[in-house]
Amino acid sequence: MSRFVLSILLCVPFFAASQTAKFAVVDENAVLESMSDYVFVQRQLFETSQKYHQEYDKMSADIDKKFEDYQTLNQELSAPQTIKERRIQEIQNLQKKAQQFLATAEADLLRQETQLVDPIKERVREAIRQAGLEGSYTFIFPASQPLFTGIEVEDITDLVKEKVNR
Repeated sequence: MSRFVLSILLCVPFFAASQTAKFAVVDENAVLESMSDYVFVQRQLFETSQKYHQEYDKMSADIDKKFEDYQTLNQELSAPQTIKERRIQEIQNLQKKAQQFLATAEADLLRQETQLVDPIKERVREAIRQAGLEGSYTFIFPASQPLFTGIEVEDITDLVKEKVNR
């Protein structure tokens, strides 16, 4: 049994004794997508990603061209073996550099995303906390998690959107 479900089951007796338990759900993704800061950061990350992909595509095209040249050279019976081996080594080095570039680009995008998105997510968490305190909620669950919500559960997504977009 998951810890989440277990913690809920352990708390049920306390809720039964107290008739004031209030529950809410919030769609954090909807809140994030309503924030102009978040939309701007996502656009910025997408543009950076596109630049990395364009550069990788250029590297791949260069590798493909060199491989075609090698195939032509390889078909020539008079071409020395040492030249063929040097060309193969050059292609392998370019492939290795392209893979290193791709790994570096992915790491950089992840670093940028963390650096730019984490403060925005923290603002959302703080707005959820404030909504929870102001509404005297016992628990606020992610809207994507509950398997069932009854009529006693409020969706506070719009309230949180208002708080973060002030």
